This record gives sequence, C-alpha cells and structure tokens, in this order.
Amino acid sequence: MILYSTQCLDEDDIQAVERTLRSDFLTCGPRVTEFEECLCSFTDAKYAIATSNATAALHLSMMALDVGPEDEVWVSAISFVASANCARYCGATVRFIDVDPHTGNLDVHKLLAMLKDAETKHKPLPKAVVAVHLSGRPCELRFLQNLKQRYGFALVEDASHAIGATYENMMIGKTTFSDVVVFSFHPVKIITTAEGGACLTDNEELAHRIRLLHAHGITHDPLEMVAPDAFNKPGYYYEQLELGFNYRMSDIQAALGISQMGKIESFLQKRRQLARDYEDILDQNLVKLPVKDAPGFESSWHLYQIQVEHRDALYNILRKKGVGAQIHYIPIYQQPYYQKQKYHEPLEGAEYFFAHTLTIPLHPKVTRVDQTMVASIIAAALEKLNATAEPQEADSQLCEQIAHDLKD
Repeated sequence: MILYSTQCLDEDDIQAVERTLRSDFLTCGPRVTEFEECLCSFTDAKYAIATSNATAALHLSMMALDVGPEDEVWVSAISFVASANCARYCGATVRFIDVDPHTGNLDVHKLLAMLKDAETKHKPLPKAVVAVHLSGRPCELRFLQNLKQRYGFALVEDASHAIGATYENMMIGKTTFSDVVVFSFHPVKIITTAEGGACLTDNEELAHRIRLLHAHGITHDPLEMVAPDAFNKPGYYYEQLELGFNYRMSDIQAALGISQMGKIESFLQKRRQLARDYEDILDQNLVKLPVKDAPGFESSWHLYQIQVEHRDALYNILRKKGVGAQIHYIPIYQQPYYQKQKYHEPLEGAEYFFAHTLTIPLHPKVTRVDQTMVASIIAAALEKLNATAEPQEADSQLCEQIAHDLKD
C-alpha cells in the first residue's frame, strides 16, 4: 500500500527520544521549552505553547479568547471536526462558512455576505472565526484581517496542515493577521511529535492565559497568586486560578519534535518537488490539479488533492490497487452530531468540493516510480469510468471489474 501520508523518522529521531528516556525528565521539562523555542525561531512568532495535540490547542484558543455559551463561532465547513468541536467544548453555537469549491479554503466573499446579513438583521456576529489552511494552502489572511477589524471578531488560524507554508512571503505561524495560530504534529503532518500540537501568538496576554490553562490553571508564581502573603509561602505552594486542563506536551514528544524540526526544510522541499512532479505526470485532460500558488504564497503540501468526476469510484479502485487514496473532508455540518444541532443547510462550495476532491499520496517517502504508478491507475480508471458510467453512478461491481482489468 502506498499511503497517502505517513511519518518520516530516522535514526537521529530515535536517538533523540532515547536520550530523553534516559534523562531526568519525561513529562513537561526542558525539551518542551526547547521545542517551543524552535517553533518561534522557525516562524518568527513571539510565543509558542506546546500541547498534547492540536485539538487541545484549538480548545485552549477558544478558552483564552473567552468563548462561551452566549457566543457564536464561525468555522470553515471543510475540515476535520476538531475545528468546530473546540467551540462546542466551550458551549458556543457553531455556524459554518462555505468554501472555495476548488481549494476547500474558507470563501472570504461568502463570509463577508454572512457578516453583512447578520449586521443588517441584528443577528449575532461571531466572537471568533476559525479559518483552516486546508492541505497547507494559506487562506486569504489579509482579507480576513480586514473583516476582523471591521466586525470585531477574533481570528484563529487552524494551521494544522500548514507549518512551513508562506503568505505574502511571511511564514504561517506569526500572528500578523490573526490572534492565534494552531499547528498539529500528528504522524501524517509535515513534522511529528507522535501526537502533539501548539498555539502560537504574538499577544503576550493570550500566550500567558493559554499557558496557564494548558496546565490545570495552576500557577507557582507569587506575583499571580491570590494569597496576600504569597511571597512568604513555602516552595511547594501553588494556586489554581482557573479551571484548566492537562494539555501539556511531554519531553519525549518534544525531543522527537526538536529532531524533526532539524529536517523540516528538507521535508518541505521534497513535498514541493513531488507536487511539481504530479503536474508533469497526471493527465490534466482527466484530472483537475490543485490551484497553483501565487508569487509569495507557498503551500506546505500536507495533502495533494485532485478533483475528478467519479470520485468515489476512483477512490475504491485506487484502494483495491494498493494506493492509499483518502477523502479530506466530509463537510462538518453533515455529521450526525451537527445535524442534531440543527445544522441542515448544505453549502454549495463545500458540497462540490466534497463530491469531487480526492487526496492522493504525497510525503517524503513517495518516489517518482510511486507517482507514475498512481497517475497510470488514475488515467486508466477514469477512461474506463468515463466510457461506462455516469458521474457518481459507478457501482461496486463495476469498480471491482475495472480494478481487476488494470495491469499491476
């Protein structure tokens, strides 16, 4: 099976983790601080708080922004469910923003229309907007910043796919346009800490609150304590100031992350080369390629997403031939949980993107031979599907027959 994505570990990574296992710190210690410093250095962000995973980072972002049950949070409709769940954890109402049908990123013009409608009809405006950099392609951040300033919402960049991406020649991670940026270090992402995430911000107050909340809401700093004699308390004394969580990253995870950060540039170069190679190899008469990056804008290429007719049939055929195609993502509002919350209205861009978009393998372990094989199966399968079936109507028996007929 050629996986759509996977971790890329080497002996340096293994030794880095082993050294930490032999050290005095396994949980939240000096390696975590060093990893946070690596993230700040790479992105030019002022503050980074490493977390147990990206979902935790999103939740902390909502809490630090004081999102609560009286608030609305507006979210890109195409993403993993965590992009919306983080607001529901705080009791907020979620509304979904339609996406560009060809990139899957938030459609800023649809967002503007929603904001104008809410303003005109005196409906609630969002407390926060979660904009997802889908597949590693940055959203239109400058436009979003203008809307943020006009309508007063907080902006959270869900950059789970996008470490290493650039917007107007600036690295994603520095909150030039937003309040918080969230990264993911799941094994299929650009770099991995096995599980892990981070909140990045240039806002000192937000950074301090996120750091407090990610460690139970506990402080050991006498300057923050409520006790009037805090400076005279014994060394073991601490105070819980808020209801926080145990969302900390471990030193074991951070050690792996530090080692992986040493290779991030080579990972990004490889992904970008693979994306260029797919442009040469894939039959563009049958496949719509990802939208090209404009000058100064560069995707991290976490995912390589093509658009085709017969998407589900092609997915089934590729899987039968040992190619780990995947779908990213089912519109969040289609999920039963959100349907029970009365999110019933389909969104045109999201529906089109979901029906036509397929993720094919792209990660540093993919070879030119792998890409050629993937492209060959796609071309042969689509030619047969176009000749024998209407879009979205190829049944399992036909897919089985086509997969059987294709040469290995």
